[in-house]
Amino acid sequence: MDVTPKATFNLSLQSAEEIIEKNRGDSGQRYDLIYIDPPFGLQREFQMIEADGTKKSFQDTWTSYDDYIDWLAKIIDGLFGLLKKDGWLYSHNNFEGNALVLGKVEKRVRKSFYTNISWVRSHPKNNIRIGWGNIVDSIMVLRKGNPFFDVEYSPLDSTYAANSFRNEDERGRYALAPATGEKSRPGHQFEYKGWSPTFGWRYSEEKTKELDEQGLIHFGKNKPYKKIYLEESKGSPVQNIWSDIYNLTRTEQNKRNYPTQKPLKMMERIVRSSSPPNGNVLDPFCGSGTTSIATFNVGENRSCDTFDVSEDALEIARRALIELGAGPLIYD
Repeated sequence: MDVTPKATFNLSLQSAEEIIEKNRGDSGQRYDLIYIDPPFGLQREFQMIEADGTKKSFQDTWTSYDDYIDWLAKIIDGLFGLLKKDGWLYSHNNFEGNALVLGKVEKRVRKSFYTNISWVRSHPKNNIRIGWGNIVDSIMVLRKGNPFFDVEYSPLDSTYAANSFRNEDERGRYALAPATGEKSRPGHQFEYKGWSPTFGWRYSEEKTKELDEQGLIHFGKNKPYKKIYLEESKGSPVQNIWSDIYNLTRTEQNKRNYPTQKPLKMMERIVRSSSPPNGNVLDPFCGSGTTSIATFNVGENRSCDTFDVSEDALEIARRALIELGAGPLIYD
């Protein structure tokens, strides 16, 4: 019987500044993935009221927006130092916030910028008479060293699956992929089984023979192809436009427990793709604990340290993890 825990958790009442200060130096570099969903500097109070009248809220007010950007830049600089030599840092914000803070962080951090993920957080807006509909959040991705990454794939398109896999052999249905070169990309020139493609073979002679011996070459009327089997086919790799994960709705299983709660599917994607099995994850802005819950769901003995300055936020996360049967759980 496998008794390996799915994940371990530490929830603690601390600010991001306190975490950074306590973990300065090489000994603090223990995280494979850091995700932050900090206040956005919107100068407002976020709140929600439960059916029983319980109020949950947090302040997102600052002396000025410039002060907010300066604060966030220092937070990102400090957290970057807590990554292992190979690690990812995801900063979830609006586009303006991430763009401005990237110009404020230390040079070594700015040079680690890898990409910006645009998350389509809502459906198209109807009232766009005055300009373009603003329906995306920005997730700035910083890369340190050569971190773990596991490619995510979209589901295979049903129309493509129905129309492309028209051939069949004893292994199953398969589609045809190019096995020869092209005008703009000439391949390897050699003759194999009487075939000498005008623009060569896509693979070396040795590789072509190996594929044929495995039954993976389809010799058509006009040219040879490589077999792509339906059962082994994946959808398109997920890139940096995320339009397949929607914001929380009333029908979500992951109910909204916090005003700015993010979708569980999004956090599962980030944890699964950007932290290795047995890896360490940090979220210093706990909110409803979605990062911890995602770490539990992804499993494979990852650990998640989750911090917040709000006792209410930590209690929401603690209850959610206990309800899931997560553990070991350290809470202080």
